[in-house]
Amino acid sequence: MSHLGMDRLQDIEQMTLSEFLYKRYAQQYKEIDEEYRIHELAFLIRNAAITKNVGTDKKPKEEYVFKEFKDFFDYEQAKKLIEEPFEEKKEEVATAKLSPAQLALQHNSRKG
Repeated sequence: MSHLGMDRLQDIEQMTLSEFLYKRYAQQYKEIDEEYRIHELAFLIRNAAITKNVGTDKKPKEEYVFKEFKDFFDYEQAKKLIEEPFEEKKEEVATAKLSPAQLALQHNSRKG
């Protein structure tokens, strides 16, 4: 058994039952999240291959619904959705001259 394995075994032996149960609980969530991503990928692969008939009944012709990757997933738009609010917050922080704690308090008081 490697040194790393021994450390983990000693860690487990020193855990309380509650700590062990929480770690197991967290591990199960990690595994189900991984399973979710695998199934999501399979679903996306299926959707990426969807075709439609662009011909006639007598001369059917199949064509992919998503002709380009951007039609399926707009990476630039997804980044924009993250960056725009971030840039606004960055400006707000720069002009406010408040501490991070004061900003958080101000932000949270608006939600209520």
